[in-house]
Amino acid sequence: MRIGHFGDPGFGRVGKRNILMRKSLPDTMFSDPERSRLSMLRAWVLDNGVTEIEMNERQFWNFAQLQPIAEKPWATFMGRIICVPDMPVEAQKHLGILDKRNPGAI
Repeated sequence: MRIGHFGDPGFGRVGKRNILMRKSLPDTMFSDPERSRLSMLRAWVLDNGVTEIEMNERQFWNFAQLQPIAEKPWATFMGRIICVPDMPVEAQKHLGILDKRNPGAI
């Protein structure tokens, strides 16, 4: 788990500190397309107070397959930014999921 404070207000509940929390999906979540469910991801986001979701490329494509057509492109889920650091940069740019806050990003 990585917790970052980026100087912007972030998300938070009333009465709690506004801290951005980027969490990586557990390795078992969205690794098997037959067992992947958006309800699992919703519960994980809410139960863990996640404000940014990090996943590997395989998890991303399994996640994207479950998204309704109206939800595409898949740059966010429940208003949370999706980061896929192991996806080629050009593919991230094309899909609109490139995290421009990373050092060296344009």
